[in-house]
Amino acid sequence: MDTRHDAREAKRRLRSSLRAARRTLSPEAQARAADALARHALSSGPLAGARSVVGYLASDGELDIAPVMDRLRRGGAQILLPRCRDDGALELIPVEPGARLLASGPGGLLEPAGAATALAAIALPAVLITPAVALDRKGNRLGRGGGSYDRLVPEARARGWTVVGICHADHVVATLPTESHDAEVDAMLTERGLVRPEPQADSPGRDS
Repeated sequence: MDTRHDAREAKRRLRSSLRAARRTLSPEAQARAADALARHALSSGPLAGARSVVGYLASDGELDIAPVMDRLRRGGAQILLPRCRDDGALELIPVEPGARLLASGPGGLLEPAGAATALAAIALPAVLITPAVALDRKGNRLGRGGGSYDRLVPEARARGWTVVGICHADHVVATLPTESHDAEVDAMLTERGLVRPEPQADSPGRDS
C-alpha cells in the first residue's frame, strides 16, 4: 500500500472541496468574519504583542486579515508580506499602506514589490501568519499544495517566531491527512477565536 500516495490524494480531494465551499461565502459573510477575526486576534495571544508580523493578501475565499494588519501597523508593528521566488521559496517584503503590488505570484496572485528582508533582521517577537485551507486540532495545516510555507515555517520557528494558522472556523477538522514535510502551526485563529493545538505524541513534521 502506497500510504504517501493515499495521503496526497486525500489532501487533494479535501483541498478542492473546501476551497470550493469558501468561495461560496457572500461578501457580507466574509466581512463579518474578518471583523470577528480582528477582534479575537488582537485581544490576546501572540499577535497582540508582536513587533513584526508576516501576513498575506486574501484570495480564493480566504479569511481577509487586512483589518488585523491595519490595526497591528497602527500599534507599531512592522508588517511584511511574502513573495514567491522562482525556486518556490518565500521571501519577506516590508510593506506600508499603499505599497505597490504586482500580479507576479503563482496563478497571478498579488505580491509586494520592493527589497526582501532577511529573517535574521526582523525584530522579535515575530509572528508568521500562514493561510490555510484547513487546520486540524493537533495543529496540522492543509495549504494550497505548493509547499512554500512548509519551507518557511521551520526557518522562522528556528529563530523563535510563532506560527499562527488561519482558516474559516468550519474548516477546522478533527484530523488531516499529513506527509512528513508538512509544517504544523503553534496556534490556530478563526473568526471564532484563538486556540492552541492539542498535544501530539509524535510530530514528524508537517503543505502550502
